[in-house]
Amino acid sequence: MASNNNATQLSPALASFVDDLKADILAEELIVKHGLLESSERDVEDEVSYLASQEDRADEDDDYDNDENLCDMEAVSPTMRAIFED
Repeated sequence: MASNNNATQLSPALASFVDDLKADILAEELIVKHGLLESSERDVEDEVSYLASQEDRADEDDDYDNDENLCDMEAVSPTMRAIFED
């Protein structure tokens, strides 16, 4: 069986491209695993502030008029009664 050594060698441009791709992959894995920068005290405070404000907004969005804990859930609406009595 004859072997062709030229088939396994990459051109310099392609080899450079492959090396760049490998470097990009290694950099991405490093950032994903360890993060890009160390978090500072201010970063933590900002995140806590943001999460607290989200919690406040969630409380404001509650619809207490239709809350099942405040409504009689044993009562059946006339529409539902009409559907199931037929």
